[in-house]
Amino acid sequence: RARSGAVLIDRNGIIVNGVLLEGAKVGDRLQRPEIDRVLGPTPKPAVLPVAPGVTTAVPTTAFAFPLTNAAGQPIGAYVSETDVSPDSAFSSILKELRSGKTGQYIFVDDRGIVAGSSDPHLQATPVRPLGLSAHEKPGFRRTDSYVIAVDDLPTIGWTAIFRQRASEFEGGLTGPLRSALLLLAVAAVLGGGLMFFLLLRRLRAAREEQRRLAEINAVREEFMSIVSHELRTPVTGLLGFLQTTLDHWDSMSDDDRRAALTRASTNARRLHALTRDVLDTASIESGELTYVFEDVDINAEVASAATAAQDLQPTRPISVSTPDDHAWARADPERVQQILTNLLDNAAKNSAPETPVDIVVSVAGREVQVAVTDRGAGIPREEISRVFDKFVRGRATDTRGTGLGLYICKRIVDAHGGRIWATSEPGGTTLTFALPVVPAPTEPPPAAEPVGTPSE
Repeated sequence: RARSGAVLIDRNGIIVNGVLLEGAKVGDRLQRPEIDRVLGPTPKPAVLPVAPGVTTAVPTTAFAFPLTNAAGQPIGAYVSETDVSPDSAFSSILKELRSGKTGQYIFVDDRGIVAGSSDPHLQATPVRPLGLSAHEKPGFRRTDSYVIAVDDLPTIGWTAIFRQRASEFEGGLTGPLRSALLLLAVAAVLGGGLMFFLLLRRLRAAREEQRRLAEINAVREEFMSIVSHELRTPVTGLLGFLQTTLDHWDSMSDDDRRAALTRASTNARRLHALTRDVLDTASIESGELTYVFEDVDINAEVASAATAAQDLQPTRPISVSTPDDHAWARADPERVQQILTNLLDNAAKNSAPETPVDIVVSVAGREVQVAVTDRGAGIPREEISRVFDKFVRGRATDTRGTGLGLYICKRIVDAHGGRIWATSEPGGTTLTFALPVVPAPTEPPPAAEPVGTPSE
């Protein structure tokens, strides 16, 4: 037997088309409560009460959508009927409603016993212990904790109750949208539209997905703009310095040649770092970034990274503080260098060239901690939780970069079983990462073993 169907009616409610039950025919008037308000002077869509249908013999709810001419006058309506009998649509409704967090449908028979519910634990239990009466009056009400809507289903002799925690039902919605959804919810249940709540839920989910995709697209577009700019800058500089050097080689002094080649080398390093960040991000996302773990002296790695940073920033004071004892971790030394390079690069981008950067290594409990502190403007409190997200760049200063460096740091630290965090205040930011400590080796370390990160 049919579970759903649709008919087309004219402005007088006369059926002009549709697949109908035996006994119903084109030319009959559609006998559905409240259909006249859909065809009134100000036609609006409506959810019609549960009643026998003309396209299916079982109890149905109907959704009526007015059809208007160019002047906005009603010329008819499209009426979609959907089965709400307990042996078919109820089961699918309940199945979908189980995906909710706190929303519950409860169907109560004439004895006050739960005949069906989106919570299977309530099946066949009395409704009174739930704070509901055996014969709830149709309507809408609120308690301190719940939004509750009730309607009679006279065709099958049940009472339909929907309740949801007010905090979840309204959470995260703007005022106008929240009010509209509440009104629609009331109209839906009081009109017998059990399926309409599902449509609302799907609409809200679709809007949320649309918002999420719009954010992703915006981030991607911003990223492509950033990458194209960041690529163009070092490439232009590299080619410019090299071409100038080639064109004027004979007339340039040794100092001028060295200066030009040094600038070209700096731009080449920027280009290499950018390319590495993009490729490493792709490898991380696909789970293909590999690690070669061995026992690593973190003090030595920090000293090496600080020396390299000092060579690139000769005017910036860089201080290093390490514990008297060696601080060892089981790690990939190349990736540790990558973390340190990215943290030092981040400090350089976010502070004036003459201000100091401090690196402090310490052993705390079972962790080796490395903290890199700059003397920049600091990170606004509302942004601190996002500094390790992909494509995020500081908004307090005009920092360059792709917004991938700190994201890569976090993913590498995570792969080592460590942690990374940021603390900030006006006048400086500290980025700290911690790796599990291991005893200093007393004999040559074991051969390195390549491993990869698990696919996500």
